[in-house]
Amino acid sequence: MRSILLSITALFFGLALLLMGNSLLSTLLVIRGVSEGFSEQFLGLLSSSYYLGALLGTWFAGRMIRQMGHIRCFTFCAALLSCGTVLYVLLLSPVAWMIIRLLTGFGVFVLFTVIESWLNGQTPDEYRSRIFSLYMVVQMLAAAAAQQFLHLDSADAFTLFAIAAVLASAAVMPVSWTRLQQPNVALDMPKMDLPRLIESAPVAVTAVVISGLTLGPFWGLSPLFAASLGYSESQVAIFISLAVLGGAAIQYPVGRLSDLIDRRLVILGVLAATSLISLALVAVAYLLPSHLWLVVILAMLFVGLALAVYPIGVAHLVDHIHKDHLVAGSSGLLLLYGLGSFIGPALAGVGLQQLGGQSLPGFFALVTLLALLVVAWQLRQSRVVEKPTDYEGHFVAMVRTGPNVLPLHPDSEEEIEPPEERRHEPRPDAPDDATPID
Repeated sequence: MRSILLSITALFFGLALLLMGNSLLSTLLVIRGVSEGFSEQFLGLLSSSYYLGALLGTWFAGRMIRQMGHIRCFTFCAALLSCGTVLYVLLLSPVAWMIIRLLTGFGVFVLFTVIESWLNGQTPDEYRSRIFSLYMVVQMLAAAAAQQFLHLDSADAFTLFAIAAVLASAAVMPVSWTRLQQPNVALDMPKMDLPRLIESAPVAVTAVVISGLTLGPFWGLSPLFAASLGYSESQVAIFISLAVLGGAAIQYPVGRLSDLIDRRLVILGVLAATSLISLALVAVAYLLPSHLWLVVILAMLFVGLALAVYPIGVAHLVDHIHKDHLVAGSSGLLLLYGLGSFIGPALAGVGLQQLGGQSLPGFFALVTLLALLVVAWQLRQSRVVEKPTDYEGHFVAMVRTGPNVLPLHPDSEEEIEPPEERRHEPRPDAPDDATPID
């Protein structure tokens, strides 16, 4: 394991620098946008532009990597992110910001694909689960660490934008320095059509869509929520960092519970708890906004529950499809999550325009309550009690990235092959009601 870690250290180091620059930029844009007088609705659309770029980046990444190679593609997209970071300050125009945000979202998710396919190609089968877990830890730590730069200067100055650009540019150095051989792996992930996905695990589909609808606005608009409560930029940094780190820790016990009882009931309970916590956050935001630590504690609980919904949905899907088709099914869930992340900020922005930034948890409460009703209806339609002893998969903490990291998922035993070479026969140990995916 030690030799494996040493060989891919450059990739993780480059990933950490990239994520720190991108996470810092995401917070800066909201704070600077408020300072420039941009409306809440526009800031929601700005976040949606990023996720639209992410969807396009995920779609075109394979073609770009095949034409340019991994290192040159990584360098190109890191330069795109770095240039875009500087252009935000030079072009203080809503239209320009929308275009730049779409391009940077595109670049960031192509970069994700480069690193994920590289990790997938370099990691031996026996170490995949540990590398997958480490990959998720690096993402959460980088997102939290990036917020600490807000203590250095104001978002109205150029300094923090310059730091974000430097981080994005510096990410190229360890990746360019590496002696790792460029992987020869398939970049076009197998797809599962939506009707078959819904037929296999309807609750999983609902879970990931709602996860996108809530986490998309959280990542994009939580700085606006904190700023609307009168918090300084340093307090915004504390709020986001602790919400992310605390939430990441909280999702583990919630996820482990889903390995012990019917996962659908856990999703139902998580949605109910998330709704109540969101309503509590609304009350505190309007009545006790100066109580920073109370807001942080509630935000940690919200993030922990919201983060758990997506991986529980993936685990639920694994329970109902052949393990050979995990990547195909999970790729479909990623697409649905991306669509939710694209739509969520735009919808939330409309509400915030009318009610103010402090009403953001109210949007979360509304969305999760609607999802609660949908899942309850799906359970009523199913009338099947699932037993944990029949589970094919197990909970694995994860955040949304790109599909090329899915072969590292601990429940995947699949090597990515061209579609015509993929196996379609049922596994001997598959449950009778497992749905094969063509």
